[in-house]
Amino acid sequence: MDVVALHMSDGLIDPRASTLFYVVAAIGLCLAAWCARSDLRLHTVPVAALVTALIFALHTVAVPILPGVSGHVVGAAIAAILLGPFVGALSVAIVLTVQSFVFADGGLSALGANVTNMALAAVAAGFLVAVALRVLLERRHSSSTLVCVLVCAAAGFVSVFAATAGFIVEYALGGATVTPLENVAYLFAVHIPVALVDGIVTALVVGAVARLHPASVFLFGEPDVPDRTARRSRSLLLTGLAFAALVTAGIVSPLGASGPDALEAATLRGCSAGPDSDTGECMARRVEEHRFAGSALAGYTVGDRPGSDGAAAVIGTLGTFVVAGICFRLLAPRERKRTTVTAA
Repeated sequence: MDVVALHMSDGLIDPRASTLFYVVAAIGLCLAAWCARSDLRLHTVPVAALVTALIFALHTVAVPILPGVSGHVVGAAIAAILLGPFVGALSVAIVLTVQSFVFADGGLSALGANVTNMALAAVAAGFLVAVALRVLLERRHSSSTLVCVLVCAAAGFVSVFAATAGFIVEYALGGATVTPLENVAYLFAVHIPVALVDGIVTALVVGAVARLHPASVFLFGEPDVPDRTARRSRSLLLTGLAFAALVTAGIVSPLGASGPDALEAATLRGCSAGPDSDTGECMARRVEEHRFAGSALAGYTVGDRPGSDGAAAVIGTLGTFVVAGICFRLLAPRERKRTTVTAA
């Protein structure tokens, strides 16, 4: 049976389109990495790495959204609001890369397209909406709590549809089959509940971070005052993010729904499962099995053992934290030590 992962799989778009979006993703991430250098500091790297790990953990939680259909948050708005658009794009790209190479979730040939959708388009859309809505609400002298909730909810909602629209464009440019208009409508319809969940989760996560350590919310730009109280709140934030990521991966993730995710359900419309592959006129008709489908952690299980999905999610969360920490530390500019010159 062909494997259709949570993200775009191999064979969903043709090789030329895959190559094109690898180039788009590479250019976008290079620009993001260059610009992220001005946003990263050595003392902010742990927070950025933990936010990335939390986004990975959230991706492992499948929420039932329709009968027989599940969905998970994208996390692009969380990354954009907390880390900024450039570090946020890198954060989501790291999550997608770990998922593709380690868990066979998202095709290797489709990684460029997935990064373009969720790490570039969704992060950019979420951040732009957040900035615009924040300015609008603050002009009306709305309370800071209301501004935070509405901005985060709207950014999360819009980011999901930005990723969905990106997929439609990519499939239109290089899809394996002609897409009926009703499939496109269904794709947007099933992502409405996903977008609502994403907005709620974004508001909860950002609201918690803002309460613990406001300086760690990039969008609101609170100054980071290096006093004892700020250091204590920052330590509490790091502990809270780590706890939330591990609990989400190890406890909440195994309780998630087991049905196909929204993208999978939409791309399989019109196909029927045969002994060897899905047949019929659907978007996923030519989907190929992932090259790492037989790897130890493929499908978010440890050696394909029943009941090991929580352990696999925890391993992935810890691994994502390490990878993100290394990447962000390499990008963060070195802080020069100040030297004092004494007069003779």
